[in-house]
Amino acid sequence: MDLATPAIIPALLTPFRPDGAVDRDALRAHVGWLIDHRVDAIMPCGTTGETALLSDDEVLEVVEAVIAAAGGRVPVITHVGRPGTLPTIELGRRALDAGADAVAAVVPYYHPLEPELILDHYRALMDGLGAERVLAYCIPSHSNNVLDPAGLATLAREGLAGFKDSTLDAGDHDAYVAALREVDRDDFLLFVGLGALLVQSISAGSAGAVVGIANLRPDLCVGVRDALRDGRDDEAERLQASSRAEQDAIRFQDLKRETADRLRTEAGIEYGPHMRAPLGAAGRPAAQRA
Repeated sequence: MDLATPAIIPALLTPFRPDGAVDRDALRAHVGWLIDHRVDAIMPCGTTGETALLSDDEVLEVVEAVIAAAGGRVPVITHVGRPGTLPTIELGRRALDAGADAVAAVVPYYHPLEPELILDHYRALMDGLGAERVLAYCIPSHSNNVLDPAGLATLAREGLAGFKDSTLDAGDHDAYVAALREVDRDDFLLFVGLGALLVQSISAGSAGAVVGIANLRPDLCVGVRDALRDGRDDEAERLQASSRAEQDAIRFQDLKRETADRLRTEAGIEYGPHMRAPLGAAGRPAAQRA
């Protein structure tokens, strides 16, 4: 996967029509708008994309729309993580066959797992899909399970392509960085999942960020990236502070609404503002959508 680093990758929202169906037109328009704002790749169907509320067929519907909109201009890294190993492999194969450049998979959730079972899960994904096309993803707030730094280092030695760290903790991120430094993999793609840690992460050698706020403010996120690429560290810190203030002020439930407002105002893009039921009104009976 050809990816300039440090990279800004939106953790893509999924727009829905009022009946809960994926809004492919809004999705394609949003992806085009993000690419016009110079993001480096797109990651659909992750936590911000309401992955747990999508069927496998809907994931493929989103993936196909994103790939068509990207048109080869930026890589598409599709999240395919499911609680089970075999369902994750099957969805990963479908996404790669559809043209995704790589896949990411969250640490299996719901059932508590011993560390070795987590490693075995990712080894099966690497065997089934190709290690060079698999990224792991850790978000403890949404899972019973964690891929710890030692486990990540083990998988990196075995060929895992990358990792998204959404622990949202600076100390945890430093521990991942330190563990990977011992592996000595220049091609390993470590991404941070919190914009407030972007400068710290990139300064320590990471590949960039996969962040939800880039849906709404790609300009701010790309500004941090450009400043870091150019060695303008003070400007990067200032822009990151602005991004942090915006992230701290916005609730997850409001990110889609504010993104819809900006797309409509600036680009004339009609974008459904609701999250899918039960998180929001999309897909609820009409009488309950107020």
